[in-house]
Amino acid sequence: MDNIVGVFQRIWLGLVIGLIVGLGLGLLFGWVVWPVSWTPGSDDVAAVADSFALNGDVPTAQRRLANLPKADQERIVNQLIQDRQRRGLTIEADRLTAFSLAMGLSKSPTSNVPTPAPGATPRPSTPTPTASGFDFVPILIAVFAIGLVALAGVLVFTRVLPQLRARRATRAPSAAPVAEAAVPSLGMPEAPAAPTVAAGGLGRFVPSYTLGNDNYDTSYSLETPRGEFLGECGMGISERLGEGKPDKVTAFDLWLFDKADVRTVTQILMSEHAFKDQALRAKLQTKGEAVLAEKGKVIHLETQSLGISAHIVELIYATNPSLPTNSHFQKLIVEIVPEFKTGVAPR
Repeated sequence: MDNIVGVFQRIWLGLVIGLIVGLGLGLLFGWVVWPVSWTPGSDDVAAVADSFALNGDVPTAQRRLANLPKADQERIVNQLIQDRQRRGLTIEADRLTAFSLAMGLSKSPTSNVPTPAPGATPRPSTPTPTASGFDFVPILIAVFAIGLVALAGVLVFTRVLPQLRARRATRAPSAAPVAEAAVPSLGMPEAPAAPTVAAGGLGRFVPSYTLGNDNYDTSYSLETPRGEFLGECGMGISERLGEGKPDKVTAFDLWLFDKADVRTVTQILMSEHAFKDQALRAKLQTKGEAVLAEKGKVIHLETQSLGISAHIVELIYATNPSLPTNSHFQKLIVEIVPEFKTGVAPR
């Protein structure tokens, strides 16, 4: 598992670095090295001239042609005037002439226009790049914020998680974890047929349900004293009765997962009513072996290399006049002791 976490750490770190470098290069080339600018062509100049003929707004026309050098503006306007005159479009030629005069392109728009040689195409002058005027300070701030978030993620994966794993790995082998309740030994009766607990053990867990905990579902990780993951076990709600809140729980799933066996074994702890109801019992048996929940009973689940002994420490039924007697739980406490099966030594 440590190897898998390490791989994910390297992948995450690579993605973060790639994101930051990519954003930085994109900003550098997009706004400094090769800034994008728009240079108007002859059609655009004609459109600006038409707009000027309607509103006579010189500043707006100048702003629209700001990316086109003055010499190119004059050349294109003169070409447009000649074209309109050649095609007999006198009104459009006059509009272009008025536009040229207003823009200060020439006093006599057609006097300085060279006649192109046959088959020759006039070469436009190279447009002078203009400043985009784009304020990229907000983008730099955003990149900085993303970098901080990414750095926090890297610290979590490279510092915090290793410390947690190291703390878990250095845990004293004799310290058996107890979940949900720090209770003294509950006096689980010995069962000769149950698997024996190997040296070091796998801990002791005490799941506890009370009426009103409608989303009850708890699980526990099973690990060697050195922190190696072996599997999981747990208990959760399997079946409810009636309607309304709180939920009336009539059965629980008690389960064990073995990593070496790659399977999960399940037993269903059923109320007295659910166990005696043939239809309900048949439905629940599709999830696992049906077991009548009784105070003091010990249930055993086994896989290829693991086993658990579950001792029902406390069982109290709730009362509800609209439901059968002993149909749902008020309280259920189970002590779970995970074990290595006989002959299987912990690593």
